Amino acid sequence: MKKKWFIIVVSLTLMALLAACSGNNKPADQAAEGNQKVSGSESGKKAEQVTLRYSSYLLDTAQAGKAYYDAIAEFEKQNPDIKIETDFIQNANYTAGIKTRLLGGEKMDVFDTWSPSLFAEFAALGDQVYLDLTGEAFLNEFLPASLKPVTVDGKVLGAPELMHSDGLLYNKTMFEEYGLKVPQTWDEFIAVCETLKEKGIIPIAMDSEWWVPQFFWGSIMSNNGADAAWTAKLESGEVKIADPIFTDAIQKHKLLVDKGYMPKDWTGIKHEQAKDLIGQGKAAMIITGTWDIASIMERNPKNDIDFMIVPGSGKTVPNINVGTYRVINNKTEHPEEAKKFVAFMNSKANQEKLAAGAKAVPSVKGAEISDPVSKKIAAVVTRDDATLYWPHTVSTESLQVKILEGVNKYLAGQLDLDKTLAEIQKAIDDARQG
Repeated sequence: MKKKWFIIVVSLTLMALLAACSGNNKPADQAAEGNQKVSGSESGKKAEQVTLRYSSYLLDTAQAGKAYYDAIAEFEKQNPDIKIETDFIQNANYTAGIKTRLLGGEKMDVFDTWSPSLFAEFAALGDQVYLDLTGEAFLNEFLPASLKPVTVDGKVLGAPELMHSDGLLYNKTMFEEYGLKVPQTWDEFIAVCETLKEKGIIPIAMDSEWWVPQFFWGSIMSNNGADAAWTAKLESGEVKIADPIFTDAIQKHKLLVDKGYMPKDWTGIKHEQAKDLIGQGKAAMIITGTWDIASIMERNPKNDIDFMIVPGSGKTVPNINVGTYRVINNKTEHPEEAKKFVAFMNSKANQEKLAAGAKAVPSVKGAEISDPVSKKIAAVVTRDDATLYWPHTVSTESLQVKILEGVNKYLAGQLDLDKTLAEIQKAIDDARQG
């Protein structure tokens, strides 16, 4: 009897062992995979989030109307595994700021450049400053001409963003109130300025920021025939800076200062203060680009802010200003994530959204523009005679700045015309010889 019970107990034990084994009859590799999933779930670990540092002068919410921050927030929402760390650098400090970051090895994944000359300036800092984007599918969206400034030796090294125009913005509401029409010639422009001055209105809000005056006298240079070919001759020595194309432009600008069409204390005010003068109804026009329309309108939504081309004596030519070329640092540790960010920020859909907020024109094919001001800008920058504004055709940012500094001294009365021309010519000659 004891033997019988022993056999029964052994049989039951074997059956239990077999049942237990049958519950885990997967191959060894599948069983291991299952164990990894369980352990991952139990530990609660998530995919590691990548942080990209984005450096730009566009991240001033007053200037961009939060359009860029909204775009970044949308990108992070669509890509929860990527965090964007924003690094705002003011326009006046931008060139030095980016150079410091690049040369100092500071973490920087994506950054912006605002002109072909600045793009070349940064590129000269090393053999491979920019990540090569050649062959990336998202580049097919762009207008071919918009890629030329960032294409070097057949390699595409950046992506263009919104296009603007520059010269003068004006308070359309005030113009209508005083029965003023947008001037089409230089003489008509002077007449408008005189009328505004007589009414106690500052005709043109100009400020002391070094980069601002160029949008006015540079526009006149475009009217006078300055283009990339003329600039090449200037830098080669074939043409001197005393050429009438240049001297006429800066003398016309100085005339406005001498006639009192600018704020009396313009050498002591900043660009944001100049925009305040428009918002407060103290000034009728301001030297800047179309990118400032949104932020000026925010100051007083009752005022309709529009833009005008600086009129010439003979002809009036619209300027093209590609506001931003977005590039990737070749030393980024996250190239694929950086490409994804650039593709999103510069995409057709996003450029259409940004264009509405920033009053600009997308640089992509078939973009839809609904904003009436943006449509007007688009009509200007796509004209056959539209030209890249001067001095953005100067080969390097350093030379461009020296030219601007010379003109600014002249406008402020620190140098007479002859000394101004001599100083600028020396800078051009030194750049060629160096």
